[in-house]
Amino acid sequence: MCEAEQHDHQPPSRRGLLRWGVAAAPAAVGIAALTWPTRATAAKPAAAGSGAYYEAARGDTLRGIATRFLGSEQRWTELYRLNRQVLDKSGEPRPGQRLELPESPDGAATRTFEPLPATAKPLPVPPEGYRLDRIGDAFYAVTAGGTQAAFLVTSAGVVVIDAPPSLAEALPAAIRRVTGRKVTHLVYSHDHSDHTANASAFGDVVRIAHTETAQRIKASQDPGRPMPTVTFDDRYRLDLGDQRLLLSYPGANHEAGNILIHAPRQRAAMMVDLVMPGWAPFRAWGTADSVPGVLRAHDRLARMDLDTYIGGHVHRLGTKEDIKVSREFVRDLWNATGKAIAATDMAPYFGKVEPGNNWAGFELYLQAVADQVEPVIHRKWLGRLGAVDVFTRENALTVALSRIVDAPRDL
Repeated sequence: MCEAEQHDHQPPSRRGLLRWGVAAAPAAVGIAALTWPTRATAAKPAAAGSGAYYEAARGDTLRGIATRFLGSEQRWTELYRLNRQVLDKSGEPRPGQRLELPESPDGAATRTFEPLPATAKPLPVPPEGYRLDRIGDAFYAVTAGGTQAAFLVTSAGVVVIDAPPSLAEALPAAIRRVTGRKVTHLVYSHDHSDHTANASAFGDVVRIAHTETAQRIKASQDPGRPMPTVTFDDRYRLDLGDQRLLLSYPGANHEAGNILIHAPRQRAAMMVDLVMPGWAPFRAWGTADSVPGVLRAHDRLARMDLDTYIGGHVHRLGTKEDIKVSREFVRDLWNATGKAIAATDMAPYFGKVEPGNNWAGFELYLQAVADQVEPVIHRKWLGRLGAVDVFTRENALTVALSRIVDAPRDL
């Protein structure tokens, strides 16, 4: 007797459905609508490497299928990735269409992610354990483990830009490889500890930061981030020996105090946690203090005459083209969210919750907006930037809230 015959009167488990690859009907349809496998009609794998499939019924959506079979509606992106070659422009299945389901070797569903495009993949790491890239005649970037710092060698000393704890050994080692001159200055790009909490290791140097960054460092009371000795509000020019750095503040963006660092002689710029070369933004718009400020900073970068860009994270240096592509992405997400807001009436969602529970009503509304934005961004950007499938929904929620409460008129 086959397994289906042994459990003739019991609802099939989710794992059982995945294992057999049966054509399951929507949850509202009774168990009689399920197609059961037999010895003569055992299901065949939907694609190489997977034995799980689902045959769509009328009214099915990828979100609904993900909720029922993968445990979370947010896993609809995995279904989209596995089946996008057969889905039509709507991005939703047609009745009778067979969809592949993600499944681990033991039959337990697992979250999978879109493969990284070539532009987002890690570059080879030399035996030293870090990458050292020379930019122009005297500017250098150090990359290891997805984090970056930089330094400028001058005739009067070395200027270090950021001091990430993860580069505590790599950054000094890289400087020693290039020059025997001492570090005399340190520039804080902003105050976040993943970029600055090893600053104390450079000792008694001139430390430069925006006034906002200084205030945040003071509040953090972190001995690894000693207070700046020089602060500025708008612009600061650092001339040291035969080299120059131009520091400027475009306004709150990734963080209040996050500055643009320009090495004009090397045609290079560094602005941390803003453009991630080859990648979509990190969660919550990169934990942005100002979503509109992130877009404005992209505009500022796009107008600069640059060859090289240092973003502070991921695996490689950026180019003018990377800035252009990142700007296009954030604009697309901003604009798609605006269209979804304009098309979505808020009132019905407040009618679905207990009177007075404004948080719940607003949550339903924001999720409805994100439901519209996510497919638009996925259709255009999957395969162009890394990790588009990871945080796009969360970033759409962040942008939606910003559009409502910040309501900028210049964007």
